[in-house]
Amino acid sequence: GKVAAHMGKEGDATPFTDVTVD
Repeated sequence: GKVAAHMGKEGDATPFTDVTVD
């Protein structure tokens, strides 16, 4: 499934990062 992380990578313009977890 996809997990949305509230904390994005430093320097990333995206407010959240989508991570795919099996």
